[in-house]
Amino acid sequence: MDRLYLPILYGTVREPRHSIGVARFALEVLRARPAVETRLFDPRDLRLGDLVTREWEMETRPPVLEEFVREMGRADGFVIVTPEYNHSYPGALKNMIDHLYDEWNRKPFALVTAGGVVGGARAAIALREVLVGVEAIAIPAQLSVPTVQETFDEDGPRTQREVWTRRLHRVFDELEWYARALRPARSPSGPGA
Repeated sequence: MDRLYLPILYGTVREPRHSIGVARFALEVLRARPAVETRLFDPRDLRLGDLVTREWEMETRPPVLEEFVREMGRADGFVIVTPEYNHSYPGALKNMIDHLYDEWNRKPFALVTAGGVVGGARAAIALREVLVGVEAIAIPAQLSVPTVQETFDEDGPRTQREVWTRRLHRVFDELEWYARALRPARSPSGPGA
C-alpha cells in the first residue's frame, strides 16, 4: 500500500506553549502508523512573519517558504494541532494557512484542539469555516483536549497515554480514509479532468 504524507501543522508561537505536548504526541502516534509519513511544522521555525504578500505573489521566496510550499503541495492531508485563543485559533496558524492556497485544495484536515473546559472546540468551529475558504475538507472526526496544561506536558499525556493514543488513532483512521479516497480524484486523470 502506498504511504500517505500527512504533515502536522502546529498553531502557535506564543509562550507558554501548553499544547506543544499534544502536537509532539500526535506526531509520535502518527509516525507509528505503517502507511503514513509525517512531519511537524511549527510556525516558530517557519518564521513567515505577518502576511504581506502570498507565496505565489512573491518574486523570490525565502528558502523556508519554498520548502513549506513544496511539502504542503505533496501532502495527501493534514493534521492541525492548535490551542484556542479567545474563542478562535491563533493568528500564527491563520498566517500559515493564508500564505498558501492551491496546496490545501481538496485535501482533508484533521483537527486536534486544546484549551479550557471545552478543549478548544470553538477553535475547531472557526477552522472549519476557514478550511472551506481554501477549498479543503475538515473531516468529521476531531479531538479536543480540555485543560491542556493539566492533561499534557511537553512530552505528551501526563496520564492515560493509552486512552489518548486510541482517541488519536480514531481521528487518524478517518483522516487516512479521506486522504486515500481523495488522492485519485485530485490526480490529472481523476474525475472532472
